[in-house]
Amino acid sequence: MILFFVRADVDSDRFVKHCYAHYRDIMRQYNPNLPPQVRILREEGKKPRLDTDEAYFNLSHSHGLSVLAISHAPIGVDVEMVRPIDFAKFDFISAENEQDFFEQWTQRESYVKFTGEGLGAMRKQPPADAHFEHFDVFDGYHVCVCAEEQNVTAYEMNAEDID
Repeated sequence: MILFFVRADVDSDRFVKHCYAHYRDIMRQYNPNLPPQVRILREEGKKPRLDTDEAYFNLSHSHGLSVLAISHAPIGVDVEMVRPIDFAKFDFISAENEQDFFEQWTQRESYVKFTGEGLGAMRKQPPADAHFEHFDVFDGYHVCVCAEEQNVTAYEMNAEDID
């Protein structure tokens, strides 16, 4: 799996296509069947997907930071800026502090994005056998990825390069 970060608000479709090109260049040695270009398909009631079964993606934004996860298998990702919150509004998460809260929040959101259940399932605890990778990225941001266990590589992209 490859995580792409950009510290900017960017056009989601352009970001996905730009990063897919990098993913393809990196992964071509492992999977020569990756198509040179992809389209993003959107179907009502389903999460966006690529028009190939050779790569999957998921995208998240929070307060000026975007993260895109691309993998050979289904994936879910969430990024959140750690910030003060009203714990009473989220009584389904028992957290010691904001850092703990956002670790749990990103885990739940990455899981529902992985499954495609949607945010309505956020109140449910993810199953014990789900695999998560947590990252504290950039000062004050937390990322969680839900996917099958695999190697993770991360790149920071320059917003000016995204066409």
